[in-house]
Amino acid sequence: MAENNLNMQETEQQRVERELKEKVGAKMDRSALTAPNIIKFLVFAIAGIVIFFVNIGESVPMVALVTLVKDFLKPHFDIIITIICGLIFAGYVIGKFIKKDGFCARFFAKDGPVNGVLYLIAIVVCLLCLFNAGPAVLLDPMIGPEAVYLGGSCLVTCAVAGWLVNFLTEYGLIEFLGVLISPLMRRLYKLPGESAIDAMSSFVAAPAVGVFITNKLYNEKVYTKKEASCIMTNFSVVSLGLFALICSNVDRAGMYGNVVLVSLICAFIMAAIVIRIWPLSRKADTYIDGTVQSPEMRKPGKYSAKTFSDAWLAGVTKARDGKVSVLYTCLGDVLGFTLKIVAFVVSVGTIVLWLGYETPVFEWLGMPMIPILSLFQVPDAAVIAPSTLVGISEVLLPSMLIAGKEISECAIFFVCVLSTVQIIFFDESANAMLASDVEWKAWELVCIFLIRTIIAIPFVSIFAHILYPV
Repeated sequence: MAENNLNMQETEQQRVERELKEKVGAKMDRSALTAPNIIKFLVFAIAGIVIFFVNIGESVPMVALVTLVKDFLKPHFDIIITIICGLIFAGYVIGKFIKKDGFCARFFAKDGPVNGVLYLIAIVVCLLCLFNAGPAVLLDPMIGPEAVYLGGSCLVTCAVAGWLVNFLTEYGLIEFLGVLISPLMRRLYKLPGESAIDAMSSFVAAPAVGVFITNKLYNEKVYTKKEASCIMTNFSVVSLGLFALICSNVDRAGMYGNVVLVSLICAFIMAAIVIRIWPLSRKADTYIDGTVQSPEMRKPGKYSAKTFSDAWLAGVTKARDGKVSVLYTCLGDVLGFTLKIVAFVVSVGTIVLWLGYETPVFEWLGMPMIPILSLFQVPDAAVIAPSTLVGISEVLLPSMLIAGKEISECAIFFVCVLSTVQIIFFDESANAMLASDVEWKAWELVCIFLIRTIIAIPFVSIFAHILYPV
């Protein structure tokens, strides 16, 4: 009798596991293995890989298209961003105070008073910069106008890349990679295999694009809240373009290859640590609809002779179900996600740029870092200490702060790499996270930034001493 009850319990558990996997896992339907579906999968998979990951000329097609659109719109960024920030603030006011049951109310449902203040700051900054009126400190080209430009750059990057990313997410490539890499990602990072695509997309596009993909897959119940949180804060690495710009800021173009390689190595090492500690370890293992992920689904799978065939089947099944119409029906979601980020970038960017250039706040904050840097024998510790924390505002600021200073190659390399592995910076990636559906608190992101900084210092210092011995 006891054995029968045990068998019944096991059967019930298996049923629950099967239903949960059917609800949130990759679908596999052998009837999808037809020539048209296979061709569709291959065409869109190859297109996505080429668009995001294959250099044609000097850059990948996605980056080239972003640059083309950016160059075309750049002279009009001030007007475009002013209009966008004005619409965002007006929509917030309408949704919160005038018509509380319409489109605006739904669009701004998750936005509290702090968001409203940031939207107000954004439109004020845009108007003052547009008409060249207001405090001289705000009109400084490195503060107000720079924040507006960053907003325009973010608009183009997120809109173009956010649209193109459908080639990766809607036609089977991400399911194929997810099943193929899942055993490895689960063991190292407690994450599904699909998370590998986030790191790659950030690397070739922009951190906000990686966040957008993660948010999209969170809404599609591919990731739980905990998984999405871990992916956003560990794999939204800076793009190749930013790596080049950082090295250019310190006039060390020759460091580019070493900076990229060491940054990626450190980022993947750090992810295995940060994901397992507070606050990420406390995030809920629940999907967006409240479904609780079972312990069984978190167990790492094993590679077998069926792994590739299962990955292939999952990819083709998704391609069969993917509609070409999503390439235009997705535009609303892309713009909805992007426009809020633009307003955040302008407002938060203005604040942090002002703090970085006009106040000694970051110098004060950097003082406690001097003994930590000295502990790991990082040269010129007192000089570079402020740059270890200023990156929370703008990823380029650390390299800007040390540009032209007489410090060692080891110290320069250390600052360049550290700024790229901190992940959280409020002129782009952090704003994208705050605008996502994962419901971040700003203080959580600040804590993760500090944790990443402390963990990164010993690793980065080791590589700095090996490659650029003092």
